[in-house]
Amino acid sequence: MSPTLFLQRLRNRLPDFWPAVAVWVFFAVLMGALGGDWSLGNLALLLVLCSTLASFWLSASVSVAVSAVAVAGFNWYAVPPRFTFHVDLHQDLLLLLTLLCTSSVISVLTARLRSHAMVQALAAEQARQQQTWVTQLQQASGVPAQMGVAQRLLSDWTGCSVSVLLVGSSQEGNVCFGPDGQTGSLSTLEPMLVACMQEQSAIGPGTGRYDHLPVRVLPLRAGVRVIGALALVPEPTRVRDDQPSLAALQSLTRLLADEIERQQSRQQAQQAQDHLQAQQLRNTLLAAISHDYRTPLATMTGAASFIGAQAAQLQDPRIAQHAQTILDEAGHLHRITSNTLQLARLDALDAPLQCSWESVEELVGVVLAAGRRRYPDRVLQTEVPAGLPLLWCEPIMLVQLLENLVDNAIHYSPQQAGVTLQARAQVGVIELAVMDRGAGIPAPWREKVFDPFCRMQGSGRPDPGQDATARRGMGLGLALCRAIARAHQARLWIEPREGGGTVVRLHMPIRLQPTDQPQELAE
Repeated sequence: MSPTLFLQRLRNRLPDFWPAVAVWVFFAVLMGALGGDWSLGNLALLLVLCSTLASFWLSASVSVAVSAVAVAGFNWYAVPPRFTFHVDLHQDLLLLLTLLCTSSVISVLTARLRSHAMVQALAAEQARQQQTWVTQLQQASGVPAQMGVAQRLLSDWTGCSVSVLLVGSSQEGNVCFGPDGQTGSLSTLEPMLVACMQEQSAIGPGTGRYDHLPVRVLPLRAGVRVIGALALVPEPTRVRDDQPSLAALQSLTRLLADEIERQQSRQQAQQAQDHLQAQQLRNTLLAAISHDYRTPLATMTGAASFIGAQAAQLQDPRIAQHAQTILDEAGHLHRITSNTLQLARLDALDAPLQCSWESVEELVGVVLAAGRRRYPDRVLQTEVPAGLPLLWCEPIMLVQLLENLVDNAIHYSPQQAGVTLQARAQVGVIELAVMDRGAGIPAPWREKVFDPFCRMQGSGRPDPGQDATARRGMGLGLALCRAIARAHQARLWIEPREGGGTVVRLHMPIRLQPTDQPQELAE
């Protein structure tokens, strides 16, 4: 131990017993001044009084030992014959024994009372600190602010620097908070924090587990779930003698974990409420707009069809071309309107599906026929083996899902590249896949493109020059596909295709197949 640290600890401990020394010095002075004038009974009462007062600042064992020394000195100085340890068995032995027992009992009881008072004061201080924690943590505006408050309070209380590792979601990952409150890597501390979370108990000095570690690490336990870990790194320049116990630290870490989880729950609930309100408003507006689109679209389509027929009779190619353009644009708006209405319907909580048993071959055939009719110059291929199980689905919605995927594959792939629609049976599911040879989708965007009104453009996925329809989309096609898949309890995701391109896979669950009932012949 360094001399500076020794002197610091000595200064901290001197006030604990210095009043007791002063009391016994005062007793010795009175004994020397009044030993010849006062009776033994008065001097004995004075010794008991001094022993009682001194025991307020001494431990029980030290107080009993000092009382025994004081009784021996009392015998040597005050009991005749003076300045000897000779004791008269008939007169003075009982007095000395009674004096020793009384002083010892009073010292032990007083020391216990003082210890109990210190325990109560410590409990009150911990309760006050916990109340301070609760107040400041509840006033924090978010989890980072809570971590700053917790690190500051723990650092002031323990004299250690505090680092924290919180478990995040699969998208966010774990979040590290260094001693300065900044997020980032904790380098050497992070393995110990991860080990503490895996052990789900405190590790380090004084914990009985991995005592050789240089720091003490405690888990942040909210109920039965560990949401992170907290490391206390000692700082030599901030040594404290009144180090909190392991139980007190664990109590405060549980309180911190509860407040963090409560804050996260409040934020998630608020985000869910905001998302629900925005979704309801969006669906209301989209449904109203889509319904208002249908009547003028039907009128435009009918008028364009009439003009096209008249142009064919008049043999005017320019009028026929303009009429076909109107029909194509009206068809594009009709598909956007249908996607919007379907998305608004699927977002509603009370939207039942009109399901029936459907053949995979027939569904793929409908999609293939529609695709070849709309894109006669593109190569569309199918790979559908015979004997696939029937699907329990709403056929119109499933066909719309596959048509949207085929449209995307055609729009975002070169003109000469083919698009393949594949179906195959796997364990418990039927996989439907749409494969293209386009530019592909980077990994960070493979989930984002399923969000409504989210369209990827730019260097990551350049717009194909030959297809203007892809540039005019609203970003509802894949969002509708994900909603249809979710309504059918199916899984839809995107992955890269070997050799270049994109594969969109749909896993439809295989349900218990219907059985054919034989018809009884009527007699």
